[in-house]
Amino acid sequence: MKKAAEAYSLRAFWEILRPFNCLMASAAAMIGLALAGGMQPKATLLIFVIVFLVTGAGNAINDYYDRDIDSINRPGRPIPSGRISPPAAFRYSLALFLAGCLLAGLVNPICFALAAFNSILLFLYARSLKAMPLSGNVTVSFLTGSTFLFGGAAVGMQGLQANLIPFLLSFLVSMSREIAKDIEDMAGDMVGGARTMPILAGERPARLLTAGFALAAVALSFLPPLGRGYLAVVAGADILFLLSVKMILQGDATGAQKALKKGMAVALMAFLAGGL
Repeated sequence: MKKAAEAYSLRAFWEILRPFNCLMASAAAMIGLALAGGMQPKATLLIFVIVFLVTGAGNAINDYYDRDIDSINRPGRPIPSGRISPPAAFRYSLALFLAGCLLAGLVNPICFALAAFNSILLFLYARSLKAMPLSGNVTVSFLTGSTFLFGGAAVGMQGLQANLIPFLLSFLVSMSREIAKDIEDMAGDMVGGARTMPILAGERPARLLTAGFALAAVALSFLPPLGRGYLAVVAGADILFLLSVKMILQGDATGAQKALKKGMAVALMAFLAGGL
């Protein structure tokens, strides 16, 4: 019985990381590394582990600050279900942040600085930024795009420069999707007293801004000089981005954010094709 309880608890510590999200972030960093031309075994392994740890730490600290809300909306999560105590989750997240930053220091000073900055940003987002109009959207979008920058940073400043357009493209798509999700959640957010951009500015301006970010991403997608393979695949992403524009202007925020999510997955494959 004791071993079963310990295994149950260990699964909770794994679950709170949201491993699939961590893997996706690590994959984006790998693509950034490939675009920078630095796919050596040691650097590849370090970048993968660092991004996994810091992303997992961000998810854990987010669950810590959301524990009261999750006790109502998601009672099965590790903290509200009682499988992890709030103090243990807090200490766990800090340990993961520290481990990720220390490992980043083994790569180079740029990676250390970026890992430390993102760790602080993830902490502040969970604690307060997510409740601030647009600030939470911008933070999430920056963090999503910065995984490309972090992968490129393993090679140095030239690696960062090689990933500027992937970073910007990811940022624009993420901003579009974040605002679309806020539109989708307007009814519940108004009941809960949230101060999101669609609630403060109105749904129509929010829909136009969502469409604007998606269209900017389409325009930007043609700029990287990554060859025909990249262009062939990114065309599929652009079709999904344009579909999201049509959907959001027709008032279908749910469909728009799903199309944006699929489009970003295809764009990842396009950058991978360009990097290889």
